Amino acid sequence: MRETSGLHLAELRRRILGNFELLQALVSIRLRGVEDPESRRHLNWLSDVVAALTLINRRLAASGMSDVGGYLIESVGFWRRVCEGREISFALDSSLIEIPEELASVLALVLHELVAEAVANAFPDGRRGRIAISLSATYGVLELIVSDDGVAGDRAEATEGLALARGLAEHLGGAFERRRENGVTTVVRAPIDPTAAVARPERPH
Repeated sequence: MRETSGLHLAELRRRILGNFELLQALVSIRLRGVEDPESRRHLNWLSDVVAALTLINRRLAASGMSDVGGYLIESVGFWRRVCEGREISFALDSSLIEIPEELASVLALVLHELVAEAVANAFPDGRRGRIAISLSATYGVLELIVSDDGVAGDRAEATEGLALARGLAEHLGGAFERRRENGVTTVVRAPIDPTAAVARPERPH
C-alpha cells in the first residue's frame, strides 16, 4: 500500500512540475507580444516566480524530498545566469535541510523576492557587489538570511516584492527583519518541526 501511494505521489509531483513548465512557456510566449512597460514588468515578475517554483518542484519530482539546501544551489545558479555580464557575485552557506513541501515552496518564493530586490536595487550604474545567502535550522527554527554589500538608501522601505516576502513569512507564522548593515540584510525565521528538518554536513558548491 505504501509503495502504491508513493508511486501516486511521484506521478502527482511530475504532473505539477509539468504544469509549472507549461505556465512558464505560456508567460514567455505572451511576453513576446507585449510592449507596455508596466505589463512587461508584471509578466517578467510572474515568469521569474514560476521559474523559482519550477526549480523546487523539479527537485521534489526527482528525489521526493524537499532538500532546500540543494534547491539553494540551483537557485544561485539561476541568479548567476540572470546577472551574467554584471559584476555581482553570490555566496551560499547552507547544509542539506529537508522540510515539508509546503514550507519549501513558500521559502523558494521568499528567497526569490529578496534576491530579486537586491539584484535590481543594490548595485546601480554597474556597481560591483556581492549577495550572500545562508540557511540554517536549529531548535525548531528555520532561518534564511539574504545580505548584500550594495547601496542601502531607502531600500529598507516596503516595495511590492518585499511586501510579498513579508506577508509569506507571516503566513508561515514567522518573523521578517530587514536592516541596513554595510548594505542591506534581511532575516526570515519560520517555525518548523524539529524532527522534520534534517541538517547534514555541507555539500560543495
